[in-house]
Amino acid sequence: MKKVLVGGVLVTIMLLAAGLFASAQSNSTEVNNTISDVVLDSLDITDTGEGDVTDDPSADLADKSDEEISDWVYDYIYGFIEKMDITPDEVVSISLVDFDNLPASVNLGSISDGSGLAIYGVTFDKGDGEKTVYVVTYSLDTVDSQDDVFPTSKRQFLNFGFDGKTQNSVFLLTATNVETSVEKGYVMMRDGSITAMSTNLDVLKGGKNIEIIIYINGKPAGFGNMLSAEKAGVQNDYDVISENTVEFAAGDVVSAYLKIEGDVSLEDVTTLVEITTK
Repeated sequence: MKKVLVGGVLVTIMLLAAGLFASAQSNSTEVNNTISDVVLDSLDITDTGEGDVTDDPSADLADKSDEEISDWVYDYIYGFIEKMDITPDEVVSISLVDFDNLPASVNLGSISDGSGLAIYGVTFDKGDGEKTVYVVTYSLDTVDSQDDVFPTSKRQFLNFGFDGKTQNSVFLLTATNVETSVEKGYVMMRDGSITAMSTNLDVLKGGKNIEIIIYINGKPAGFGNMLSAEKAGVQNDYDVISENTVEFAAGDVVSAYLKIEGDVSLEDVTTLVEITTK
C-alpha cells in the first residue's frame, strides 16, 4: 500500500524500511490541493487524505537527534508517528539522510533534483527490534509556489476549422466561427510555445499538397501540418515539436491558414493546436 502526505510547510513522504508508505496531511488549505496533485503525478501514488499534524511540536523528539531540525519538522514527525501508534519514548534516533546515498526503500519516482530536499530517518523500537521510517520533505519556507517544487507546464488547445467546401486557400475559423487573418485570431494571455498540431480533413478532388500554416502576429511560425491530396478521402496529420521552439509572448495573435496546391477540392477541416505555457 502506498500513501503520500502534503502540507502547508512541507511535502512529506513516509516510507517504512520494508517499503511500506504511511501518510498524513497538513491542515493547510492554501497550497495543499495544488501541490498535492503535482506530487502525486510525479510519484504515481495515491493520496488517501488521512491524518492531520498536531499544532504543538514534540519537545521530546528534539532529544533524539543531533541535527539542527526546525520545530515544524519535529511537529510533522510527531504527527506521523502518532498515527502509527509510535510514542516519542519509542523513538531511538532521528538523523538526516544523505540524498546521494538513499536507502533502497526510499523510492522518489521521477524526482531527480534533490535541491531543497531533506530526508530524515526516524528509528524506533516498540519492543520487537528497531525499525526505520523515512520522512522526505520540501520546505515551503523558501518556496513561493508549487512551480518552485515541481515546475509544471500548462497545456491548452486552440481550435480551428472550416465547415464547408473550398478549392481556394483560406484562413481557418476559430471555435466561435470567426475567420482568422493576419490580424485576427486567438490572443495569447501568457508567454509560451506551440508544442503540437493535428489536422483532419476530407479531400473531394485530388491534386498536390495541402498545408496548414500557423501564423503568429501575421507571420508564418515555421510549424504546421502537411497532407497529401493525391487521393480523395479523409486525410490526417499530426506533428509534435519541442517546447520553447515555436514561441509566443502574451498579447500575440495566433491564426491558422489553409494553403492548397494544385486543383484540389476539400471540405470539413478540423485543426487542433496545442500550446504550452508556464
